[in-house]
Amino acid sequence: MKITILILSSILTLANVAFGQLDSIYDQGVYRTFIVHKPAGYSTSNKYPLVLNLHGLSSSASFQQAYTQFNNVADSLGFIVVYPNAESNSWTTIGNSDVDFLSNLVDSIRTEYSNNSCLFVTGFSQGGFMTYKFANNTPHAVTAIAVGSGNMSTALQNASSSAPKIPIMHFHGTDDNIVSYGGTTLISPVINTIQWWVDHNNCNTTPIITPMPDLNPTDNSTVEKYYYGNGENDTEVTFYKVIDGGHTWSGSTPIPTFGSTNQDINQSAIIGSFFADFCSIPLGISEENSNDSVNLYPNPFDNQLIIQLTPNKVYTLILYDNLLRQILKETFYGNSTINTDYIPNGIYFYEIRNTEKQLKTGKVIKN
Repeated sequence: MKITILILSSILTLANVAFGQLDSIYDQGVYRTFIVHKPAGYSTSNKYPLVLNLHGLSSSASFQQAYTQFNNVADSLGFIVVYPNAESNSWTTIGNSDVDFLSNLVDSIRTEYSNNSCLFVTGFSQGGFMTYKFANNTPHAVTAIAVGSGNMSTALQNASSSAPKIPIMHFHGTDDNIVSYGGTTLISPVINTIQWWVDHNNCNTTPIITPMPDLNPTDNSTVEKYYYGNGENDTEVTFYKVIDGGHTWSGSTPIPTFGSTNQDINQSAIIGSFFADFCSIPLGISEENSNDSVNLYPNPFDNQLIIQLTPNKVYTLILYDNLLRQILKETFYGNSTINTDYIPNGIYFYEIRNTEKQLKTGKVIKN
């Protein structure tokens, strides 16, 4: 198994050298390397959320970059993504040496690049274990995390009663042959880990269960989504149960040794949208309302946006992408329907104003 991972990692490393910038920092007496991917159109005049994306055991930053294809998500949503390398391809989840490394890495990235305050962490397999460890122990404020085919040890749960309450998302296959869905002597069953976070965040204890459409009947797996909302500090817990799924990243290139890879969902895209929902809008654009009655819908939208306003005045709608590039500006009188066929899918920020002042700002999603 280890040989398989290393061979595939080496192949993908050679194929994906251009995906990001390899860099290093000197930490705790050694040089630690990582890959940085800046979103398309990166500008030092804008501020970007930071995502740490952690590889699994015997893997590497370059493999994680290629396997998750998270750069595509970063480009569409305006994230800086950092793929760190563990020493000897293995994260240290006992003690805090790797927590300290990742914390120092966050400081270094924020110093060199233009970051806002949002910090997200995701990881696969052992990188998922490290994601939970980092989120519960770093001095940094972690905005949200997403774990794929990882878990929390019973010891970490017992030691984390004072951990911050944060939104979490977890993906796990019921036929995972590496990180057992049912747990082991020292590792909690996955459903117990989910329940730990539901209790920790004080979320609704009864989930909303949504069977995901079986879009690819040949992938030998299906997905159920379990959503626990209304947690403290606007937290939530979302669990994607991949029925008959293996030790994999849904939507990625299948690796048969690891079992069935579900193709009904795109795990990276789901994680990206989840992260974006919990990050304040860049450059100070925030949800805001005036005394004027302004309604922009539907949200999410498809081929049109409808604006209802009273009283009837001259208004201007400006739509920005996640890099705060203006992609639409229209002026109209009173109610209006705007064609959006030409706008790519993604998350957008809007501003509605009249000749005197800004009336409303917020976020909309194009499906």
